[in-house]
Amino acid sequence: MKSTRDFARHPGTWLPALLVTLILAVALPAVYLGGTLDPSGNLRGLPVAMVVEPQTTDGVGVADKVGAAIIWGVDHEAIELIPMSAEREREQMESGKLFGAVRIPADFNAEVARLAGGAPGPATHAVIHLDTNPAAGTMSAGLFTGYLTPVISAVAAGLGAELPQQVPNAAAATALANPFSVVTAPLTALPAHTGLGTGVFYYAMVLVLLGFVGASVIHPVVDSASGFQPTEFGPRVRRRDYTPLSRLHMMIVKWCVALIAVPPSAGLVQWVATRVLDMPVASPRQLYLFSATTIAAVVLGALTVFAIFGSLAPLINMFFFVAMAMTSSAGTIPIEATPAFFHILAKFEPMRPIVTGLRSILYFHSAPSSGLHAAWLQVSIGSVVAVLAGAAITALYDRNPSFSRHAPKQLPPG
Repeated sequence: MKSTRDFARHPGTWLPALLVTLILAVALPAVYLGGTLDPSGNLRGLPVAMVVEPQTTDGVGVADKVGAAIIWGVDHEAIELIPMSAEREREQMESGKLFGAVRIPADFNAEVARLAGGAPGPATHAVIHLDTNPAAGTMSAGLFTGYLTPVISAVAAGLGAELPQQVPNAAAATALANPFSVVTAPLTALPAHTGLGTGVFYYAMVLVLLGFVGASVIHPVVDSASGFQPTEFGPRVRRRDYTPLSRLHMMIVKWCVALIAVPPSAGLVQWVATRVLDMPVASPRQLYLFSATTIAAVVLGALTVFAIFGSLAPLINMFFFVAMAMTSSAGTIPIEATPAFFHILAKFEPMRPIVTGLRSILYFHSAPSSGLHAAWLQVSIGSVVAVLAGAAITALYDRNPSFSRHAPKQLPPG
């Protein structure tokens, strides 16, 4: 009893665990909430198209004037408003380069002229379209429309004050005060079972978690099989005979186990998503190959972290592959709407190219301009770096006798 009390009171028993828990209590909300609570305030350079279609009639010539007024009224630090044609808009939208577009249609001048001239018939508004891109995520559409709608409303009120006020009836006078309205709709709607554009993010999370958790299982299971540590099944403790393997050889064994598990794992994930849950996919083979490569990259990287950092590896892997990766992935929130810290993380965090590659395959028909090639390259480079780093550092550890894995002392029976 005294030994138990002395053990519990010793700072080495409880102090490290307490410090780690308190650090997590600060770091996790800072990473998760710090990057997501104020997307509007953090918005910088969100790419949006400004499209003024060729007009069917000169009318009162306001289409270009309204387009210029919208460009002038936008906060250019928050929104990068890019003039382009309607054809270019669709091309950029379908490759994921734009989060939305302000489109002034071809009949805009004619509709405004009809209203201002008091043409017979019911008073109608001209329309400006806010074309959203649901494939870029639901929050991006909200950010885009939230910034542009007040600007366009102010332009409408200003135009109404400038137009002639002699109109035949009260309805026309009321309509003339705001001579055009705003219609918000997707330029290209996503099919069903895509999670309103968030399906890509959650599919990426499944792949990353599969690799991360898989590594967390493979590492202790192989160590137990080698006799380096015991295996516990409830109350039972099993200790195998120790197999004297170097750190490098143990690392290679774990990699091989992981790589054997990757192909069926990727296939099962895709089978559940597409066959059981009806997620649409235009290129099943491309999705399978990219998913398998992604799982392999994550599991190889996570096992390398275990080999290098030992007991600290679960925390490092959790922060690198999950905590910091989620916000910097641009899966739900555009990277343009996160603090600058996450812009830096996005350059090397694995989740960003994974989301980009999956979005290209699932939503953008694997178009080269949608970032798929770059995603393949980044994920492949990540795998190579993990293998080279793991092999080099474990080999270096093996050269130092004090770092070798000695056989555990034999414990007395029972």
